[in-house]
Amino acid sequence: MMNTASHAMVAWRALLFVLFTFVAACAPNLTAAMVVNEIVYKDNAAYYNSGDWVELFNSSANPTNIGGWIVMDSGGHSYTNPPDTTVPAYGYVVVYGSAKFPIAYPSVTNRVGPSNISLGSNDAVIIITSSGVVEDEVKYECGSAGWPYAYGTGRSIALLYPYESNQEAANWQASTALGGSPGAMNPGAVGMRVTEHNRTPDGPTSSQQVNIAIQAKDAFFSITSVTANVDWGGGYQPSPMTALPSDQYSITLPPTNNGRLVRYYFTLRNNAGQRYDAWWSSTNEPYLYVVDDAPDYSGFVINEIMYNSSNLWLGGGYEYVEIFNTRTSAVNISYWQFRDSSDKFRLPAAVSVPAGGYIVLADDTQAVLGVYGPWPTNALLFSLPELGLANSGEVVKWQDANGISLNQLTYDDAPPWPTQPDGHGPSLELMDPALDNQLPQSWAAATQFGTPGYRNSVTPEPCGMLVSGLVVWSAIRCRRQP
Repeated sequence: MMNTASHAMVAWRALLFVLFTFVAACAPNLTAAMVVNEIVYKDNAAYYNSGDWVELFNSSANPTNIGGWIVMDSGGHSYTNPPDTTVPAYGYVVVYGSAKFPIAYPSVTNRVGPSNISLGSNDAVIIITSSGVVEDEVKYECGSAGWPYAYGTGRSIALLYPYESNQEAANWQASTALGGSPGAMNPGAVGMRVTEHNRTPDGPTSSQQVNIAIQAKDAFFSITSVTANVDWGGGYQPSPMTALPSDQYSITLPPTNNGRLVRYYFTLRNNAGQRYDAWWSSTNEPYLYVVDDAPDYSGFVINEIMYNSSNLWLGGGYEYVEIFNTRTSAVNISYWQFRDSSDKFRLPAAVSVPAGGYIVLADDTQAVLGVYGPWPTNALLFSLPELGLANSGEVVKWQDANGISLNQLTYDDAPPWPTQPDGHGPSLELMDPALDNQLPQSWAAATQFGTPGYRNSVTPEPCGMLVSGLVVWSAIRCRRQP
């Protein structure tokens, strides 16, 4: 039965157990081709009388046709780009709102408009593709929460790091020039980034060397050197990486002791004198691996997915993914990872999941607690505010600290997958942990609204036997206990 606890009850429950939080490493624009790159939300006639405008940056190395794409503000004002609006590789397009813009900037020809977009001091800019997918979204504030103040100053707010999260205020600045830089690179912008990262082996033993290879690129200048900064437990030590063809760089690290946690990040430099530190995430989480001579992480199953709830919580929706530990012993899951098709998340250190326990990853933990009531002691609840599961289906992955896949599947919202979980209330539940969860016939819609942290409503009482420390679950339908 759904629990409709009050806000006070939700707050009281939250004091009874710890909600672990791990950070979203990639915001949506890390995988978007078109990035919201510069915004004027209130010009000043004393400097430039251009009206509101938004600049989009094509962060890919290929031209992108954005004909039919929609640019929208939070008030619902929208503009549809004309057919065959093509933005060149690493190029720009300005969506302007007033006929005054071409007069103020006659040399900016890579523009479309006028539009009816009207941006306030606290607003949002949303890019929607012609197929209805949100490509990028920025919610900004004027001079608060770390956002630069640019209201009525004749300046824009300009993105400094177009390959990092443009939802983070720290990655923006007020433009250094009055009027901004429409249709051109933002002054001081850093276009360096790591586009590929490979480690061989992913999870080394104490007798193995580790080869790390990356591809590093710069959208605006040329990279001149790359350094790997490696921490073996006593602080980061820099080592130059060997340059190879096709923007590749490599380094080989020597073997180290079993159980050692090795962290690293990369320092890139270019011919413009810029430096960029490339971490695993935009919040300075390092790349890492754990040396393990006897890895054994079997028994973890992606067990339940709420990818499009009904509006059960204060008129809004929520999302979660549940992973089930079928083992008969607790497992240390420090630094383990969850990934979907566009984002990656890492758990914090010193985390252990109980035998037969659950890991629930939710975008709104308060909603989960308010809807589903008291939290069981054998379940961990993690907050992932940036979790954004596709309603039409996507790949989801559960990985160990070394990025080795333990379980993954691609769900869908169309037959033969159950369709009820797509916005009608129930979650998508695995019918038995022993079934192949990559197959749609292994899943069913929850009988009510889902069971995060509890045995699935469509799963029979488990029958099992102990085999070499693992529970072998039977698909026989046993009598359910009250």
